Amino acid sequence: MSQLDGPFSPRSVGRKLRESLQKHSDLYLTIAAIAVVLVGLVLLGIGPVRMLLADEGGADLLGDTAGALETGPLATGGGYTDFTISTNQVSRRFVPFTIIPDRPRDEVITYTVQPGDTITSIAEMFGIDRTTVFWANADKLQGDVHMLQTGMELYILPVDGVYHRSDGKLTIQAIAEKYKADPEVILESEYNELEGMTAADIPPWGMRIVIPGGEGEFADWRPPIQEVEDTTTGTIVRAFMPGMPGSCAPGIVGSGGTYVFTNPLGGGYSFTQPFYPGHSGVDLAAAVGTPVLAADSGVVIFSGWNNWGYGNLVVLDHGNGWTTYYAHMSSIAVGCGQFVPRGAVVGGVGSTGNSSGPHLHFETRLNHIPDAPTNHVGF
Repeated sequence: MSQLDGPFSPRSVGRKLRESLQKHSDLYLTIAAIAVVLVGLVLLGIGPVRMLLADEGGADLLGDTAGALETGPLATGGGYTDFTISTNQVSRRFVPFTIIPDRPRDEVITYTVQPGDTITSIAEMFGIDRTTVFWANADKLQGDVHMLQTGMELYILPVDGVYHRSDGKLTIQAIAEKYKADPEVILESEYNELEGMTAADIPPWGMRIVIPGGEGEFADWRPPIQEVEDTTTGTIVRAFMPGMPGSCAPGIVGSGGTYVFTNPLGGGYSFTQPFYPGHSGVDLAAAVGTPVLAADSGVVIFSGWNNWGYGNLVVLDHGNGWTTYYAHMSSIAVGCGQFVPRGAVVGGVGSTGNSSGPHLHFETRLNHIPDAPTNHVGF
């Protein structure tokens, strides 16, 4: 055996030294790896805790002395997100609303009238003209802009114009002429389903058609009660539906009412339509000429033709804000300013104005606001 191969030879000592170093190196690397893993786990746990405490104002508990480097709003699809970037974290605070950009509507929608609404305020809400709201709902409003009631469901057009309901008789050309519109505009409108039709075709019965730019019947925006000058005295007085054929002289006021209403037909009628949003009274069908009776004592403040669809109309003022309407009559038996006792004849049943057949349209109003007649009279 040579000296180079002995247990204490340089070769043997060098080999043992290398083995010892390798053993300790593996141990140190293992300990270092474990330490790295532990630090990572701690950091993963601290991150959400820091975010939670930061939202609750507890950032100081974590000893965050570094501070935020940058904070600012970023556009995120219409909403708003606030990012806070620090040396240790990135947190995000969401604002729980989304700004929807204005865009044109491409279809007819409906809107339920809320307390305090007017046709004008509804039109402004949807960016259309008030006459468009009226023309799209003239049947529900009975041709009267003052018939708007809470709970009524209105059609809201995407553009100004008219909303026509087909009767199964008029061609598209005739419909266009009725509303002073262009038939091609109607046919090509994206709001209608008239593909394949021509101006000579008749839309199916009941189909609703948007008439862009169309014009409906005249809308009288004047309120029922107005202050006008009495030409005989020169004073300013209240007038009821001034300017209409049946209007009485300004300044006539009612009195004598008991506010206990009776049936205006008594008998021999059929109850055909109740009071509801869009129908401001009740309809009582009867033969033409059937006597119409005053439901309570009062003074005549309107007697004659009404332009809002009532036809021949009598309105009695009973005092204390109560009035009653008797509409669509074939004849009128009382005149302006006349005191009429309860049960006296005011006219005869007819079918004048916007009427589909002989009947009495009867209303009870308090301060000119429609109130269900069934609340006061048993029919």
